[in-house]
Amino acid sequence: MKRGSPAKYWLAMFLLFLVVLLGGCQENKEQHVKPAKMNVEDLPDVRAFQDEFTREFLQLTEETREGYYPFMSGTGAYEMDFPAGGIVSEKLYSINKKGFESFFIGVHQLEREALISINYNSMYVNIESTQDVLRKQLDEDLKFNKYDSNDLEIYAATFTFQKGYGMAGVILNKKSDGGGVLVTYESNLISKSDQGKQKEKIIKWMKSFKFNNNMKKE
Repeated sequence: MKRGSPAKYWLAMFLLFLVVLLGGCQENKEQHVKPAKMNVEDLPDVRAFQDEFTREFLQLTEETREGYYPFMSGTGAYEMDFPAGGIVSEKLYSINKKGFESFFIGVHQLEREALISINYNSMYVNIESTQDVLRKQLDEDLKFNKYDSNDLEIYAATFTFQKGYGMAGVILNKKSDGGGVLVTYESNLISKSDQGKQKEKIIKWMKSFKFNNNMKKE
């Protein structure tokens, strides 16, 4: 049986490799198209993706864990898990370059609703002063407990209000002086028997924050 020349053989192998490589790149590119650039009908059928403003912050259509999607701050300073039933309020969203960001998330989950406030500041590095900010904000003598998680330093305290249960938290970056986030998470219709589970859920969400340690300050 006649064989082709070595030159033709290797040319054929090179072309085959090129086709596979380009096909893989195209597939990878399609998988990483941001939700804001996709057709609405191709997005997950959950509340977070139905809101045009909220979609701008969501990075992928794959869940980070059940019921949550990857969210990138408008400052680029941090990421977090975003609830599928949540919407960022465009009217109450505020940002100042890389150093400040403040917004609210309204969450619908079955019969329960929650309101989350997030306040990022590149100057948040001191534990005591950031805790005092939350005490003044809520007008309560909050008792903070420490929750360590990888690159984060988390301090959280519970508080109650009429027909509801909440937690206030300070989330600081252990790896650099890149600032921190103050959060409050208020849930309605939480019975006393369910408060323990809700606390675990909120702490787990706080631990999902990841700071971008390579971001340069302006």
